[in-house]
Amino acid sequence: MDKKIIAAICISTMIMGSCGEATTEQVSKEEQAQDDLLNEMATEGEDVEEESFYLPSALQIGSIFQKSGLKYIEGITNSPSNVEQYITKSQKILNFGVYSADLAYIILNGQSQNATEYLKTIKVLSDKIGFGAVFESQDLMEKFERSLGNQDSIINVMIDIQMQTDMFVDENNLQDVTYIIFAGAWVEGMYLGVKASNQENQHMISGRLVEQMTILDNLVRALRSNKNLTEDVEQLSKDLNKLDKFFMRLEENKNSQNIASFRDYKISKEHLAELSEMIIELRTRITKV
Repeated sequence: MDKKIIAAICISTMIMGSCGEATTEQVSKEEQAQDDLLNEMATEGEDVEEESFYLPSALQIGSIFQKSGLKYIEGITNSPSNVEQYITKSQKILNFGVYSADLAYIILNGQSQNATEYLKTIKVLSDKIGFGAVFESQDLMEKFERSLGNQDSIINVMIDIQMQTDMFVDENNLQDVTYIIFAGAWVEGMYLGVKASNQENQHMISGRLVEQMTILDNLVRALRSNKNLTEDVEQLSKDLNKLDKFFMRLEENKNSQNIASFRDYKISKEHLAELSEMIIELRTRITKV
């Protein structure tokens, strides 16, 4: 079985386990397992082969932020009404990722009244980027709608969609496309983290923002491995590389090797503000809103 799928299964299991009641010890173990896996993703060797890039799904990123206190805020996701303004294939692929992150954010925060509209938007884009086969089953859409209102059931459907997508990608050698999708989902996940941060959850959320920054180098290299870089994707890889270099130059990183967990990472308000501004600007360029 593909290593990406194994990673998805592992973290998806953690997501499902976190939906019910959990002891402090169980939550701590889940968070540590997530930390360990993301560290592994971030520290892959420079000579890593194309198919070995480990990038978590939008649902996994959303779960990590949600368990750190990320609350739902109405109106910060990308509106489905914007879907028709994405003209180039790269724009459609990137915003397929954006809407996937938005759907995960909505589902994990129990906002089922908006979920169907977002899934339909993703389906529209999937037809335009060559992923329509993943969503062509009427049974899938009906199963999704039947599961709304039941957190465990709807997350199971989301995990099933992710697994079907992974298999479709492997069978059709579409890894290059999934890297672009993930880039859109990653930027949107970071954007949601920034916009939903407040005085009460800022320390935990900022720790998770930092955690996600550690896989950015892997993402940049994955994008640059694309055999047919479009102008949009090439510019995105430059922007993400600029963000990565800014983060790596931060004073706080000098002692980061002594930090046992991302939850203990402290970033200054000034640097967090700069990081947040760069993420918001990047998200605006992708979504054009």
